[in-house]
Amino acid sequence: MKKTKLSYKTVLILLVSATLFTMLNGVDKRSFLSVPLFISLLYIGLNPSLLALSFISAFAVDFSLEKIFCSILVALIICPVFSIVKKRKKEVGAKIIPLTIIAVTPFALFSDNLEFSAIQGALCVMLATVFVSSSRVIFVKNFKYKCALTELTCLTVFTVIVAIGFINLFGFNAYRSVTLFAITCCAFAFSKGATLILAITLAVAPTVITFNFNYFATLSITGLISSLFAEKSKFLTALATLLLDVLFLSVLNLYGDFYYLDTLYSIVPVCLFLFLPTKLYLSFRRKAQNLNDSYLTKFAVNRTRLAISQKLYELAGVFSQIKQGFESLKNDVGSSEELFFKMAEEVIIDVCENCPSFEVCKNKHLPDCNELKNIISVGVAKGRISLIDLTKKFVSECGYVNSVIFEINALITKYREKVNEQEELGSGKELITMQSEGVSSVLKNLALDFSKTLSLSESLEDKLSLALHQNGIIYKEIMALENDCGLEVVLTFDTALLNLSKTEKVISNAIGVKMGVCSKIPLSLSTCAVSLRTAPLLDAAFGLSSTKKFGSEKSGDTHSLVKIDEGKFMVCISDGMGSGTQASKTSKTAISLIESFYKAGIDGNSVLGIVNKILAIGQEESFSAMDILTVNLFNLSCDFIKIGSPSSFIITEQSIRIVDGGSLPLGILDDIKPTSVSLPLTEGATVLMVTDGISDAFGSSTDIINFLKGLKSLNPQKLADDVLDYALKQENGRAKDDMTALAVRIFKKAS
Repeated sequence: MKKTKLSYKTVLILLVSATLFTMLNGVDKRSFLSVPLFISLLYIGLNPSLLALSFISAFAVDFSLEKIFCSILVALIICPVFSIVKKRKKEVGAKIIPLTIIAVTPFALFSDNLEFSAIQGALCVMLATVFVSSSRVIFVKNFKYKCALTELTCLTVFTVIVAIGFINLFGFNAYRSVTLFAITCCAFAFSKGATLILAITLAVAPTVITFNFNYFATLSITGLISSLFAEKSKFLTALATLLLDVLFLSVLNLYGDFYYLDTLYSIVPVCLFLFLPTKLYLSFRRKAQNLNDSYLTKFAVNRTRLAISQKLYELAGVFSQIKQGFESLKNDVGSSEELFFKMAEEVIIDVCENCPSFEVCKNKHLPDCNELKNIISVGVAKGRISLIDLTKKFVSECGYVNSVIFEINALITKYREKVNEQEELGSGKELITMQSEGVSSVLKNLALDFSKTLSLSESLEDKLSLALHQNGIIYKEIMALENDCGLEVVLTFDTALLNLSKTEKVISNAIGVKMGVCSKIPLSLSTCAVSLRTAPLLDAAFGLSSTKKFGSEKSGDTHSLVKIDEGKFMVCISDGMGSGTQASKTSKTAISLIESFYKAGIDGNSVLGIVNKILAIGQEESFSAMDILTVNLFNLSCDFIKIGSPSSFIITEQSIRIVDGGSLPLGILDDIKPTSVSLPLTEGATVLMVTDGISDAFGSSTDIINFLKGLKSLNPQKLADDVLDYALKQENGRAKDDMTALAVRIFKKAS
């Protein structure tokens, strides 16, 4: 036979079961209500040996030899039955009723009052199934799992019966002390509703014994007041509960005759409530929240993320297939030599074969196809041919030169149209290919992010709960998530009680990391969800100063500032070539496209390639110089992407660094090679970006650096204004081109 290990859990079960047996036997001097509990504990699978020991010890308290004998007899009869059933891996099921009848029979036979024992025996049989549900909640579920309504009802009945036994054994004052402790703990750890239900349940036992309904009033009021003060602080909850109970006890005399020592029964439970650590109550609160399917909710979050990730991967695959499809369907129009040879053959078919002298020329092996091909190649290069482009040999031997020239020029026109058509079609396909590649990349990155399981930190939730409670912040739910991007805390609030700035400060102090509110979403008319994420310690300030070309209608310079995520932003200056309406339109188009693509998450090189292609295939010539800066405030890094733009400058207290750019503007060539530079930044650094209107006015980068060295203030707006003012001064107040200066200063946030 397998020996039972004596662990803390078995000892605890032994003590708890023995206590409950004793309480149930205390309902009446002749009571044996512990029998149905003994049967129910065996039914749910607890160790028979331990239960037999605690069951017999509960009757030994009365020093009644008859009851001790009956308890031993019942244990010897019932325990082997349950052991055999368990060994055969069968269920007791409905047999619990006859087993209960067998168990109560010895107690009834040895009773002085057979009629009372018969009634109590019938009650034991009815309570057997009630106690099974209650025992399952206490000993199997351990209050860790959500209970059904029937289980809660059975537990309430069980609690009332045990409470009656407790009062009979220890008296009303001891019971009052226990109820005060239970109510204050419940008020601080659980909801108002749970506290009121507990208070009413605890009021049933003394009311049944005394038929005095004052207990319903006093305990309900105590539960309500404790719940209200629990929202403020632990100390106020204890003080309010103590004063209220002393009022009921000494002033209103609702509990009967008052003695000063009775106040100890009020003071002790309140002091015990204060003594227990707040973390313990918050742990109970979290467990209670778990009963409301919070684990299922958290599982559903990760499952939904995984499903979204899979769908995003599938969509990314679709766009990858589109890209591959267009690449595989590229038209192969053949080499130039092959095309020129075909054109030469067409001249022979259309002109020479219809010539009266064709047979004569044919006998002389004329015309020479290679000679025609060379003449056509010259015509393609020039755009058309004339008499002077023909060879002396060809002119001397051909009698219909003008017809040949006319046919060749017609073929050249068709050739150029075909080439233009193929180029436009190729550009369109290339644009779609680039867009598909960009979208596929974004979808894959999103899929990768969503595929990562969110790590839920219950210990951190407990820590934050404690901090929020201590600072009087009332919330409904909390969830702490850890991922690659840092920490995220999500809370739900009653909208009327929401204090964003205080919540942000308390959570930041509790974690030791600056947290910032990134979203606030209404869930209903009265409830909202607030999400806080790790915030960068640094921030940025911006300054912009610009003017249009003297006499121009509009400026061709435009700018953009885009927040990519919580710690990353992009600034961009677009300089449309020239000035006026067309330059402004080109500049705005380019910057609008770049802004949209960056917001969508497409990487910089893909963005510029797509924008360049769009501008290049426009009906009109549209050129735009671009100066793009992206800054990551978490790791203090920056990326410059420069296309036909002047130098930029990184200004620190120690030095001024130049960032050069030398590529052609967007829209000139189909393929661009932007200048890309990744550099580290330091706290207090200022980045200055200018358009060519300003750089041309200064004359050189050296002149700009000398000017910047003489500035005392690096306030970004003042810096931009000073640079523009000096540039205008060099032009005698009349700008020869659109001028724009944009400054970005990195600084540490105030704590």
